[in-house]
Amino acid sequence: MVASHIDLYDWLKAFHVFLAVTWVGGAIALQILAIRLVRTNDAVRMAGFAGEAEWVGMRVFAPASGLLLILGVWMVIDSPDWDFDQLWIIAAIAMFAYSFLSGLLYIGPQSGKLKKLYETEGPSSPAAVTLLKRVFLMSRIELVLLVLIVFDMVLKPGL
Repeated sequence: MVASHIDLYDWLKAFHVFLAVTWVGGAIALQILAIRLVRTNDAVRMAGFAGEAEWVGMRVFAPASGLLLILGVWMVIDSPDWDFDQLWIIAAIAMFAYSFLSGLLYIGPQSGKLKKLYETEGPSSPAAVTLLKRVFLMSRIELVLLVLIVFDMVLKPGL
């Protein structure tokens, strides 16, 4: 049996991949549930789901994405093979930036607004249902970018 050496880069990559799986996999699962839920047209369930999705976003996806970025940057700095001017790294950072900003500037604030609408107008609020569908659409666009980042990380275009 050959002993293998696991260096810092390997640990960074392992946690980076784990966080990507958590964020992207979780986002895919939430989208599947959201699609099913919207089709039921059950206002009470949609209101509950909106609250749960916001909780997961703030307490799971936000920290996972932040740590994922930190580890990714650390890996580029640690590895002599990677540089910040490589296409695949530039593409990943650009897509991450869009995802981060859309969450910070649109999805997060609109989710808070949605929660207040459900609290004040009730689960059958037409304004809340409309806003929920918009938030779901924006989060689907973000999910497409997250999946593209996964392919970008694996295929490394431009190398």
